[in-house]
Amino acid sequence: MSVTSEELFLINIKRLATKNYSEGAYSVWNRVPVARRSSVFILLFLGNMGELRVILTKRSSRLRNFPGHISFPGGKADNGLETEWQVARRETEEEIGLSADNSILKKEYGFTIDHLNTLPCYLSRTFSAVKPCIGFMNFHGKAMNSNHIEEDLTKRIKMNLNPGESSGVFSCPLRDFLYPASNEPAKECLDRSSFRVSWGKIPWNLRSYTFSQNNPNEVDWLQDIKDLSESEESEVESEDWKKDQKKEINENKKNKLSEWGRLGSRRDSLTNEKIYDVWGLTANILHDLAEVTYNSVEPINRELGEEELIYSLWNSGHQMQSRERSTEESQLISATSDDGIGFNDVLPRTEFNRLKKLYK
Repeated sequence: MSVTSEELFLINIKRLATKNYSEGAYSVWNRVPVARRSSVFILLFLGNMGELRVILTKRSSRLRNFPGHISFPGGKADNGLETEWQVARRETEEEIGLSADNSILKKEYGFTIDHLNTLPCYLSRTFSAVKPCIGFMNFHGKAMNSNHIEEDLTKRIKMNLNPGESSGVFSCPLRDFLYPASNEPAKECLDRSSFRVSWGKIPWNLRSYTFSQNNPNEVDWLQDIKDLSESEESEVESEDWKKDQKKEINENKKNKLSEWGRLGSRRDSLTNEKIYDVWGLTANILHDLAEVTYNSVEPINRELGEEELIYSLWNSGHQMQSRERSTEESQLISATSDDGIGFNDVLPRTEFNRLKKLYK
C-alpha cells in the first residue's frame, strides 16, 4: 500500500451509525412503494497516489429522467424482495458491466467489492427514496506487497458501457467534495460552488463540482473506456449555447434549478475545455460522504439525507404512496420559489416547522 494511501479513512465509513427515520431500526426505503425505491452505488477505490476515488457515470442523453447528468450507477428496485444492495449491484452491472458476483470479479480481475455501509435515504427531485450504498474495490493482490501484481490486475479490468444507460464513466478524488465543509485546495476539481436555496420552502443545498474530462490522473482502466457522448445527437456545443450557459452560470446560477440538467457534460465557458459537472443530488451525497470519511475528529452535527422528510411526506402528507405521482408532487417538482407550492401545503404545520428547523 502506498504511504499516501487514504485507505485507513474507510474505517470512518464503516463506523457511521446510519440514522433512519424516527431513529428506528429500518430505513424509510422499506416503507415507500417499490416504484419509489431507488439505490445508487458509491464505488470507491485507491487511485495512483493512494487517494480514495469514486466512480461516476454520465447518463445517456436518451434517458427520460435526468438525461446527460453525472450520477452514480444505480436505479429502481425491480420488486419488493430486492434489497438496496442488490439493486445497487445489479444496476452497476447493467450500466457499466461490473459483475454483481464477487466470485467472478475475484477470478477475472483479482478484486472483490467490500460492502462498507449505507447512508440514509435522500429525496430525489422526482420523489423517489434514494439509498446510497458504499462499496470499496479490494484488490487482494495487495496483501502480497507486490506493486507489479496490483498493476497487472488493474490492467485486466474491463468495463462495458450500456449505451442505453450510460455514455461515459470516470473517477474523481473523494476528498475534493469536502467543500464547503473544508476549503482545503482541491486535488483535481476545477471549480466548486455551494448555495443554500429553498425547495418547497425547506432549506436545500445546491452544490456543483467541475472536473476536466481530459484528466492525466485518471487510472488506466478507466481511460481505456470509449466515451459515447460525442455520438449522441442531443449533445449541444454551439457557440450560442455556450454563451447562454456562461450568462446563466455566472449571473443567476442558484435560481435556474430547472436549467442545471444541461450542465452534466459541457465545455467551460471561458477555457472551452471539456468538463464534467457533478451537481445536485449526486454532489450532495458525495459531500456528505466526504465529511463522514475525512472529518473524523468532530462528528457531523447535522442531518444526513432526508429520511425524516420522506417519512413525513408518506405518513403525514399521504404522498409517495403509489407508483403515480400525485398532483402536489408534480407541482413540487418544478417549485423554485417560496411564492409557490411548498411542503407546508401537504404537511401539518407543526410537522413542516419541525422539518424546516431540522434541515436548517
